[in-house]
Amino acid sequence: MKKLFRWAIAGFAAAQLPLLFAKPSVAQPAASFECRTTDGIHFTVAMSRSGQTSDPIIVWTSDAFSSSGYPPARRCQEVTERLNDLLSRNGSSLSGLYLTVGRVNGQSVICSVNGTRGGCNSNNVLFTLSGDNGRNPEQVLYNLSSRATGTTIQESGGVPYVNLEQLVNQHF
Repeated sequence: MKKLFRWAIAGFAAAQLPLLFAKPSVAQPAASFECRTTDGIHFTVAMSRSGQTSDPIIVWTSDAFSSSGYPPARRCQEVTERLNDLLSRNGSSLSGLYLTVGRVNGQSVICSVNGTRGGCNSNNVLFTLSGDNGRNPEQVLYNLSSRATGTTIQESGGVPYVNLEQLVNQHF
């Protein structure tokens, strides 16, 4: 009986070994971004490596740039391409990337930077803001991040920064 009991305990212990070395569950990193359309509304989503689709990250409803040849559908496509280029240039990772606001060519923009010390320039603009959004770009950045519970805005020298990796992961 003692021998049977020892074998049972040894078997139970062996069955638990995989649990000791199991990796914790982590949000799937974004593998790509896609522009999608539902009921005429265009939006940008992230796709995980496992094929999971995030909730919309950016919803494109403003017609403010339509007269300049940039209706919501085109803005969605172009910004989604910029996000995919950004992902590719950063080794297929969003780690260390942030969104911030600034002015380029006299217009308010949302741009992507490496770390919380960078600023906007013509090479890192994701999209241009217009109207009320252009007058209060910090609010737009706050609105983008507040949709994703748990994403915080950091400030460096009074300039707001949103961790892009956290922002995207919170949408899954």
